[in-house]
Amino acid sequence: MQVLQVEKPFFISRALVALGISVIADALDFIEGPILSIPPIGDIPNAMITGLLFAITRNKRSAAINLIKLIPFIGDFIPTYTITTLMWIYNEWSKKNETLRYVRN
Repeated sequence: MQVLQVEKPFFISRALVALGISVIADALDFIEGPILSIPPIGDIPNAMITGLLFAITRNKRSAAINLIKLIPFIGDFIPTYTITTLMWIYNEWSKKNETLRYVRN
């Protein structure tokens, strides 16, 4: 039971950092769309952000979906980072609640 109490604040801080990075990266993608839409120039920051989010979330599915950002024009107009981070938060939160229900019973 103590392990769950320690993990929850750590998860919340990881989730907030990942969500903040995701929202900022997607906003910059919309604002600087024409500049960063050139494949070699735009792919470098997208690869760095995908790697950073993977380092925080350790979720391979989110990292794979984030690679949509490397597709020219399509990836520039979809808020992929925010969507995948929200998916990760939902899945992890569901796992934590399921574990908590199992421990209580």
